[in-house]
Amino acid sequence: MRIIERYLIKSFVWAFFYCLALFSILFVIIDGFNHLDEYIHHSVSLRIILTYYYYLFPSILVQIVPISALVSILFGLGNLNKHNEIVALKTSGVSAFHILSPYIFVGILISFTIFLVNETAVPQYTLTSTAIMDGLILKGKKNLQERALKNVTLYGKEKRIFFAREFEVMTQTLYDVVVIEDKQGQTAKSKLTAKKAQYENNHWVFYETMKYEMDRRGDIVGDPLFSSRLEIELPEKPADFINEASQVEFMNAKQLKAYIHNLKGSSQKLIRKLWVDFHQRIAFPFISLIVILIGAPLAIRSERGSMMRGLGTSFMIVLLYYGINSICLALGKGGFIEPFLSAWAGNLFFGLIGLYLISKTA
Repeated sequence: MRIIERYLIKSFVWAFFYCLALFSILFVIIDGFNHLDEYIHHSVSLRIILTYYYYLFPSILVQIVPISALVSILFGLGNLNKHNEIVALKTSGVSAFHILSPYIFVGILISFTIFLVNETAVPQYTLTSTAIMDGLILKGKKNLQERALKNVTLYGKEKRIFFAREFEVMTQTLYDVVVIEDKQGQTAKSKLTAKKAQYENNHWVFYETMKYEMDRRGDIVGDPLFSSRLEIELPEKPADFINEASQVEFMNAKQLKAYIHNLKGSSQKLIRKLWVDFHQRIAFPFISLIVILIGAPLAIRSERGSMMRGLGTSFMIVLLYYGINSICLALGKGGFIEPFLSAWAGNLFFGLIGLYLISKTA
């Protein structure tokens, strides 16, 4: 690596780590004030609070890296512009692309690093921080007991797959339930639908049920059996639904992919949603590279006032990126576009914009 590249990277790296530290502290302060009443009400010790933020830090880091990269690239190149160093480099024969290439390399390095952190530290550390918040800070998972879990799926024992629109944790009740019993070869043996299912006296009681028997082709055999109340002894407990609903959040991409394959033959809507989540977990870390591709060519312009224009334009483009990315993810989960495309559309579109800006700068 030549002296010029080392000098350019050094100016970026110092600003980048400064931004990481600053934004991390701001995040902890804001989050701490948001939870201050809970800390005081439950008499939470400082040690527990510090432990909670220690385990939450990888998740914080993943979120603040893109904005830190953007601010750092604008500051680094803006500072070089301020002292006419960019002009000096161009005058000495160094092209704009050559000036920007070290930053692009660093952007790729940051993206792959965040991908590794997202795959290794974030799932386990987030699980631990959630457990600390629920079990130690909120005392006995109070917040979990008061909430309802949406679109619950459980790949249970004895080749049963459970779907429910909602699981009310406090009353241990499933609503709009579908239970599919599989044969060997991933073919459905029977299907049970119910308006609700409640866990009573260590048994599941299903209300307003309709049971269908199926042949090997998946066609209904005979007439469906209706029951206003049906008590079934199942090995699955309410805790299994809670754990299953929560565990997707704490999976890395590899674990999520294996989980999706285990659900093969179940609800296509659920599987499509999970595939979008899978591709999003791979695509998200590369936001750092995208913001550098966009921010660098805007920051390198040497005209008077261009730094502020570049700063404003970059932030507008990043906000637009997040907006379009959210829309694409929603379209993917709704089945309007493919899961892969929904997760990568924002990266591809704005990556091309960044490359265009670089080519015009060069």
